[in-house]
Amino acid sequence: KNAKVILRMLYPQVFAFDKISDRIIMEKISFSFNNSTMDNTTQLTLEEIQHYRQQFKDYPEALDALNLIAECDGNLDDALILIYMEETGAEPDRGLDLDQLAERCRPVVCADLARTILDILNILTGLFGTIGVALAVLLYILNKYGLEDYCQNNA
Repeated sequence: KNAKVILRMLYPQVFAFDKISDRIIMEKISFSFNNSTMDNTTQLTLEEIQHYRQQFKDYPEALDALNLIAECDGNLDDALILIYMEETGAEPDRGLDLDQLAERCRPVVCADLARTILDILNILTGLFGTIGVALAVLLYILNKYGLEDYCQNNA
C-alpha cells in the first residue's frame, strides 16, 4: 500500500520485514511513536471510516484525510504522520502523539458541549492549522473517549 511505502521510507529504523509472509511488522521505537501500545482506540474499522465519510461528505479536505486513514488500514497514528506531511509539505520534527494533541485541545473542545462535530472540527482546524490533523485528533477523541466522557475529565 502507498501509505505504508511512504512510512517505510521515512522511518526505516521502525520497520522490519517478515520474509515469509511479506508483512510489515512495526517495532516500537520510543522517539518515533507514543509510549502506549496500539489498541482499538487508534484503529478505525472500514465501517467507521465509511460513517465519517458520510458525515463529512461536504468537506473535500476531510475526505482526503479519511482516504489517507483508509490507506493506513484505519491506523490513526500512522495516518497522522502522512496527513501532517501531505498538508504541511514537511516531516514532523518529532513523533506526533495523539494523546498529547487530544490533551492540548481539551479546554477548547469542551468549552461548549452544545457544539456540533463540524463546529469542533472547525475549531480544531484553527488550533492545529490543518483540517487533516484536526480530523485525526477529533476521530481519536471520539473513538477513545466519546465526547461526553472526554469533556467530563476536563475538571
